[in-house]
Amino acid sequence: MLGASVSLSPAYAEPVINTVESQANFEAALEAYQGGKIDTALSLAKTAARAGSSDAAVMVGHILRKGETGRIDLKAAREWYDRGAIKGHPDALVALGEMGIRQQGGVTQIEAVSYLTRASDAGRTDAMRALADMYRTGQGVKADPEQARYWLEKSAQSFDPKGTKALADSLFESDPKAALKAYEQAAAGGNIDAAYIAGVMYAENFNIPPDEQKSSKWLRVAAEGGHAAAMADYGLLVYQGVGTKQSEKQAAAWFQKSAQKGDPEGQFLYAFTLAKGEGVERNFEDAYYWVLKSIQNSETNPDLDLYDKDKLTLKARLEENVDPALVERARIRAEAEM
Repeated sequence: MLGASVSLSPAYAEPVINTVESQANFEAALEAYQGGKIDTALSLAKTAARAGSSDAAVMVGHILRKGETGRIDLKAAREWYDRGAIKGHPDALVALGEMGIRQQGGVTQIEAVSYLTRASDAGRTDAMRALADMYRTGQGVKADPEQARYWLEKSAQSFDPKGTKALADSLFESDPKAALKAYEQAAAGGNIDAAYIAGVMYAENFNIPPDEQKSSKWLRVAAEGGHAAAMADYGLLVYQGVGTKQSEKQAAAWFQKSAQKGDPEGQFLYAFTLAKGEGVERNFEDAYYWVLKSIQNSETNPDLDLYDKDKLTLKARLEENVDPALVERARIRAEAEM
């Protein structure tokens, strides 16, 4: 076992277990909690925990840790979580690990490593990811990239999309092919950020053979999952007919969704289609509004801007050729939202 041994807080003593009583009180506590009666839930959960319910002990710890009755009590939360941890309750172990990382309630980072290791051994992938981060940053342990990778690989082997994506991130610079494989695995598990990166990697030069169909596939997965940048990029593939069926109407719809979610690229592309009337009814006022929004957002996120000159060109052409009243109306709308 990694890290230091975990000792119970002095206030804790092993209860005399009454299974029937503790289960009945825990179920009553759960019903009260779900009904928003937190004080009642806390009282019933304490009774159930004292009778031996580790689930109830975790509930008490959670309520006190989050301050759901109006006051946070981290020290007491730690004591109740300890009741669950001594029985190996994964939720208690993870909670104590998280508290240790933040050095809350008297739990140290060294203890956090032990708690999280036990939770990982019980199959908790969130604990594996937390351990990987601790070894990466040297919190509670000596920084160890190999151990960090070990825990991410273990998380990936447990089919955890977040851990698999983190593993891919760690491999991106050193081994793009292995990173791409991990991104695709995470994407298949529902991680839309991983799907977006996989789509981009298949489209751009990352020592990966370009593949229009796979790029389109993963960008669509990310777009359908709500990833704003993916909506813009997939819309562009649809507009160009690259790796998918060409459709100006569908492209404009993706650009609109991306724009409404605040992506600067999507806002520019939507402005462009509105100005040209491609796939959507031409609307110069809205086109000017969206190009202004794109410029505004690019100023706050300069690293995301791919169309700097094109935006300024479109803005200037609209100002030169559109009724000034429409331009002014659009400007007022955009400035009101700054």
